[in-house]
Amino acid sequence: MKHLKQPLNDSPVRLFCVLPTDAMLTVPLLAATVLAASLLLASCSPRTAAQQADSPVQEKKRGYELEFSESFRPGMNSVDALGISIVIVMDTSGSMAERPSSGGKAKYLQASEALQTVAGYLADFSAHAGDMELKAGLLTFSDKVRTVLPLTRLDAAGLAALEAACAPEHFSPRGGTAIGLGLERSSEILAQSGTIFNSVILVTDGENTIAPEPDKVIEAIYANRNNKSTEDMPIRTSTQLVSIIGFDIDSPKFARLHELGARVTKAGSGDELEASLRSLLEADISKLEGN
Repeated sequence: MKHLKQPLNDSPVRLFCVLPTDAMLTVPLLAATVLAASLLLASCSPRTAAQQADSPVQEKKRGYELEFSESFRPGMNSVDALGISIVIVMDTSGSMAERPSSGGKAKYLQASEALQTVAGYLADFSAHAGDMELKAGLLTFSDKVRTVLPLTRLDAAGLAALEAACAPEHFSPRGGTAIGLGLERSSEILAQSGTIFNSVILVTDGENTIAPEPDKVIEAIYANRNNKSTEDMPIRTSTQLVSIIGFDIDSPKFARLHELGARVTKAGSGDELEASLRSLLEADISKLEGN
């Protein structure tokens, strides 16, 4: 019996069928051969775009994932009342006990004074906010993150609590610089704030020394990657505004964070820190006033 080798198609996978010349065997053997070749080609062909697309859960796993606590309330993520929630995160690492290059008091004391002035600005805005909600919270970070003031509505009682939270005894310097953890905790708070606008402003005089890295956290915030998201109830964080103020440190050190979408500025003294905080707050609140 003679056999002829003939390519089936122009696929990158070169398949040949063996064609017998015996007329009595040609039909059944050819049919079986073509069927087998078709099945093999189907298994080798590229997947369609729909087949290649990852599910939301698969997409979430591609990078660092924000670790929200067990007390997180997923239902609050879909509440968007007209208002703004602001979390200020203050560095209390050991280096904040030093004086800035511009001189004067220790950095943590100057930071405390700047916050007290900013609290007065928020009080003025709150008095004219009408039905708009204004909330604020205050965190500190060194080796770990501490809550000085939980996210609080700035009515009369809330403003008094904010003023007390800005006192210098809450900013005693010690330990390392957990910038990433500070951003992560802030994102969790803002993800359940119940307001349509959300902002975190972090002040630091150094670079991150404790995992996770700040750039990984910011990437996760803007990609909505967190351990509480599901396909049925995704937890959105990508609308949160992230700002970094480098206090007595060159802001180019945070260039990567700016590339990812964070607002980055610097302050060389307590007065400049106050001005930077106020400028960022005014920019955030102007978004609320425009609605």
